[in-house]
Amino acid sequence: MQSFRSPSQPQDLPHTHDVVLGGASPAPMGGVVLGGLMGVKSRLQSAAVPQRLAALREALHYGDEGLDLVIQALADDAAAVQKLARLMLWHRPEPQARQAIADYSHFSLFDNLYTLAGHAEPVTALVLSRNGKLLFSAGVDKVVRIWHIPSGNLVRTLQGHSQIITALALTPDGKTLISGSRDRTIKLWNLSGDITCRTLSGHLGYVNSVSVAPNGKTLVTGSQDTTIKLWDLTTGQEIRTLRGHTNLVDGVALSPNGRYIASCSWDTTIRIWDIQTAEQVWEFVGHSARVLSFAISPNSKTLVSGSLDTTIKVWDLASGKAIRTLDGHWGWVKSLLISRDGQHLVSASYKVIKIWNLHTGDEIQTLNGHINLINTIALSHDGQTLVSGGEDRKIHVWGIPQV
Repeated sequence: MQSFRSPSQPQDLPHTHDVVLGGASPAPMGGVVLGGLMGVKSRLQSAAVPQRLAALREALHYGDEGLDLVIQALADDAAAVQKLARLMLWHRPEPQARQAIADYSHFSLFDNLYTLAGHAEPVTALVLSRNGKLLFSAGVDKVVRIWHIPSGNLVRTLQGHSQIITALALTPDGKTLISGSRDRTIKLWNLSGDITCRTLSGHLGYVNSVSVAPNGKTLVTGSQDTTIKLWDLTTGQEIRTLRGHTNLVDGVALSPNGRYIASCSWDTTIRIWDIQTAEQVWEFVGHSARVLSFAISPNSKTLVSGSLDTTIKVWDLASGKAIRTLDGHWGWVKSLLISRDGQHLVSASYKVIKIWNLHTGDEIQTLNGHINLINTIALSHDGQTLVSGGEDRKIHVWGIPQV
């Protein structure tokens, strides 16, 4: 219920919605108990987190000045205060509240919400549905597991591959799951109604990576046989093969604008291809060891790569030049992704996940929880849920805990 007061009523006197602090110690001689906006400001300076939380809950009773106090609390030293401030601002309509939420990195509050255990062997691939409610996971145990993220329950298990599943992707409409495997095949799982499966064959080596074009019509795969293949998802027919790498192709991706294919390889290079002409546009050389992972920004202007050399490099896709190198991991950088707003980079390595400001290269957060190498990460479309899987056979679900 909203509280009202007479305009003649002073703001620095207590009201029915004000908190009056008490305790075992008597008030100092001549002291006063501050209420109103002044009381809220005073309690927000308290060293005690519970008092700051209580004051924050009262702040919005005081109009724009109270709203400003909540916005300022996004920079509080205590994570609990930041979480409450973010929660209070999340659905506020005021322009300053919307801007504050847009500028705030909610990733700094991420923590391990819960863990999914079900795979008998290391987890190698993860993909989330567009609404973030379904998680598809796969690994060395040769099965795909489907999880309901809100409940953490296992929904279904898909079996069909005869070797380790190395990669997963979903079509933009969410109706088809694609899996690649060391059995040299790609499987297309129709998720509508009774799940059916088609198999694509053509690679002579392990299929290490799969990626779907933004229009949902073309599939790109990378293989141990050093080639990249393009497939028609409607017919299942191979369209063309790209050759240029001199070693295993570890990853492939399509730019969000649908113009380019990127590939990374154990030959230490990253190659950029024009999807229409199949011609190579760029060759990025900068890592001193195998390139294991990469991601392309939503605006298709930036590529990031991770390597066996433990570094991450940020590349300009327009000029073909390296922008910066990020150091911080002390293990292989096995998986990378960029948030949908293009502001944040998430990287996975040995035991830890790091979250970076993509534009400045500043490290924002380190997530600990895995006890071995992390092989794969996935982020929900709204950026509120991160999942990770690795050699420890666990899948951790990360997000912002409830206050």
